Amino acid sequence: MSVRVFRRAGFTLIELVVSIAIIGVLAALLIPAVQSSRDAARRTACKNQLRQLGLALHMYHEVHRCFPPGSYVMGPSFPIQSGWGWGAMILPYIEQNAIYKQIDFCLGTGLGGNLQLIAQPIPMFRCPSEIGIDTISCTPLDDPPFQIASGNYCGSEGVLSSMSSIRIAQITDGTSQTLMLGERLVQPGGPTSLAFTSAWCGQIAFADEYDLRSVPYLLPDANHPINGSPVDPLCFGSWHPLGANFVLADGSCLFLNNSIDSQVFTALGTPNGGEAVNAESP
Repeated sequence: MSVRVFRRAGFTLIELVVSIAIIGVLAALLIPAVQSSRDAARRTACKNQLRQLGLALHMYHEVHRCFPPGSYVMGPSFPIQSGWGWGAMILPYIEQNAIYKQIDFCLGTGLGGNLQLIAQPIPMFRCPSEIGIDTISCTPLDDPPFQIASGNYCGSEGVLSSMSSIRIAQITDGTSQTLMLGERLVQPGGPTSLAFTSAWCGQIAFADEYDLRSVPYLLPDANHPINGSPVDPLCFGSWHPLGANFVLADGSCLFLNNSIDSQVFTALGTPNGGEAVNAESP
């Protein structure tokens, strides 16, 4: 008479602990790689959006023989202008005719139906890595509270500035050595800080004052380095590791490191400063 002995299949406690430990180690190795690939994908998507905006600016130049103004804004001792900026001017060239046709360019950005229109987000103007909200709230002292669509792409003052009309021929330093657009962070504001963004509309113009919460252009400046401060409205910057994307005046896109030499960064911001700089992406 034979007797069969059956053994239950399964893990011992030691085997289970070892398996969990191995899975934990593999996860610890894999998660940074996945995060890095996601960051790279978002940075590439951001670069593609900037490249399309640069192309739209060149299409505008083809039609009007100059780049659009950074914004229609003059100093406080002059009559108030409309505030519309380069982003609004190129809407027809980035397939945003529906919004463009609703704009009343005879009125300021903060007047009439324009005030509701400028709260409409346009994804093209927001970096995929941006963690801020789609719209920010502003409460001026002498005007009604308003919402404005947030954005991350800002002009460089050498090419896009107040009441400007720069032609390619005026960029004597070379279009491949002059910045035209760059990234900046959305600053939603808080108990001790004001909200700032780079909205597609330009600046906010009411009947008798400008509200400066929207920053349509910046000056590349040694005193305001890339990612120098997350709450400084005068700094270019991004959520990408180590730097930010920029567009040159020839329409090409490059990534500038936070550690770029301050003199080189400043020289890239001038269209006719006579400097010889290397703008190649690291």
